[in-house]
Amino acid sequence: MSNPTVKKGFGFFATLCAAVLSIAAAGYFVSIHGTFGLDSTHNGVCYDPAILYLLFGGAAVAVVLALLNRCGLAAAITAAASGAAICVFVHKCYWYVVDVFVGIDEKHGFDPRFITFVALIAAAFLVGEIAIYTRKTKTAA
Repeated sequence: MSNPTVKKGFGFFATLCAAVLSIAAAGYFVSIHGTFGLDSTHNGVCYDPAILYLLFGGAAVAVVLALLNRCGLAAAITAAASGAAICVFVHKCYWYVVDVFVGIDEKHGFDPRFITFVALIAAAFLVGEIAIYTRKTKTAA
């Protein structure tokens, strides 16, 4: 039986926040169809279903584990899943980033959709990492 004097700490809420950010990043990625830039060439298409599976799956597993009071494992899952999604995304968008940096697409720079998605997925990863190292419960004195 659980101890009634144990309250949820910052780490629990950070884990849930990381899961919500992962779901938001995956939803945004689906809504823009993984394409960035003005043209629809192969360099601007960064869609990969593995990104969605990692973000949605990691968030779902983390929420279930957090509700089962396994917050340490849930925080690790959110950080690992979003980190792996970042790695897959970097692999898929390498040529788009190179085109912008080399100057092929210098008039337009990075697409705001690209910056928004990178901010969402990076925030999910960072909040997941913060959740790993913070207390998940606090006891009443």
